[in-house]
Amino acid sequence: MDTETLSRRIAALREECARLGAELVEGGHVLSSEEAFALAGAAQGVANAADAVVSVAGAWGARVETTVRSGSWERVHPVGFVDAMASTRMSLATGLTEGVAGRKAALGAALGERFPRVRELLLEGAVACVSVQKVVDACAGLDVQACVRVDADLAPRLAAMDPARVAGEARRVATRVAADQVAAHVALRKRGRCVEVRPGEDGLTDWFASLPTATSSAMWAAVEELAGDYRQVDDALSVPESRADALADLVLRNVKVSAQVTLGVPVVSDRPAPEEQCGTRFRVEWDDEDTLVDATTGEVVRYGDLDPDSREELSWLEEPAELDGDLALTQAVVSPGYAVSGTQLPGLGWVDPATLANLLKLLPFEVARAVLEADTGTLASLTSGAYKPPTAISEFVKTRDGTCRMWGCTRPAVHCDLDHVRPWPVGATTPTGLEDLCRRHHRFKQQGRWRPHLDPDGTVTWHGPDGATRTTEPQHRVPNPLDHP
Repeated sequence: MDTETLSRRIAALREECARLGAELVEGGHVLSSEEAFALAGAAQGVANAADAVVSVAGAWGARVETTVRSGSWERVHPVGFVDAMASTRMSLATGLTEGVAGRKAALGAALGERFPRVRELLLEGAVACVSVQKVVDACAGLDVQACVRVDADLAPRLAAMDPARVAGEARRVATRVAADQVAAHVALRKRGRCVEVRPGEDGLTDWFASLPTATSSAMWAAVEELAGDYRQVDDALSVPESRADALADLVLRNVKVSAQVTLGVPVVSDRPAPEEQCGTRFRVEWDDEDTLVDATTGEVVRYGDLDPDSREELSWLEEPAELDGDLALTQAVVSPGYAVSGTQLPGLGWVDPATLANLLKLLPFEVARAVLEADTGTLASLTSGAYKPPTAISEFVKTRDGTCRMWGCTRPAVHCDLDHVRPWPVGATTPTGLEDLCRRHHRFKQQGRWRPHLDPDGTVTWHGPDGATRTTEPQHRVPNPLDHP
């Protein structure tokens, strides 16, 4: 098999699809509705077949196991084996997130021996990748012989089957073929229950939960009942809003919680005249309606309600550290060229100043502050000869990075390892020599296929085989000393 020839054929297919798409963009207005939908259906068959090629190619790559213990070596397994780092390598190669890329490679691996007839349908473009994935998921926990029997039963009917019924039908067949294996897998899956959070739209966070069905049913009944009560009290509440409020109240009932965050507080120093260069002071101009939070009581106060001494103290700051005084700075509208705003909570998303003030009232946050440049949002900058970085450097790097610096990974930096970009002691223990990598991607980096380069501003560029590159941005960019002498 000639890789170069295959690559040229794939490139030709991509170019043909691009030309076809351009023609549709320009001349699609002459198509009737029926003609347009018919073309979309035919094109979906091409997409199905292309998905099959991606999955099959990924499966061949995933079968190669690599380790760096006791020297680097590779072991080639039969198709069906999926290496622990396959999803990362697939993500870097395709530009997809690790979750999506890993599922494509795993799908190709599962189809090879267990579902050969369904794989043929996918390669022909007769069924969609999502339907094939439902079949594989429904047969999780079944051995090869049971999967082959499910494959033989479903394949003749799959192309014409309602896609909304594929998962249920696949589970029915799997239970009939191997009821004991299905029951054992269900019991095992209950140990995999989990809850996760991810950043959503500004001011919102998305929750994902995988729970036993009985528990989920009881929880949903409780949410629905409480949400109904809330709608009777406030008829302006929508059904989704009332459910969200009910879930939050049920979770927080009779629970004491606290959290620790680092707030980015943008502050720009006054540009003094040459004769004033001997001392830098930080000027912040407040409006009477601006709000602050008393760090001791948690009460929100108006700037205009403060006594004259407090207002004068907040107007001129000798150092950014003075922001850690009795009043926690949360919001300000200041003169042109200055800004103080909300913050990014790691793993949760952006929080506006008003919401942040409410959070500080509701929860006993332990607050640290990182001084940023207001006009660029960059960190204002530490060096150690030791292998383990001191606390100041560690906190600086984690604040700068925000998350693991591997392409497609969103694990918060607070849960990551601090990695020397170049092995210590050649690589210095400084912010410009350290990056955050989760434990999994720390091990992946040690394989040596993809090598990171850390720029002074915090940008990480990963260099892979054949000149491929992937670039990740820091949560807070660091100013270049050459640009800010």
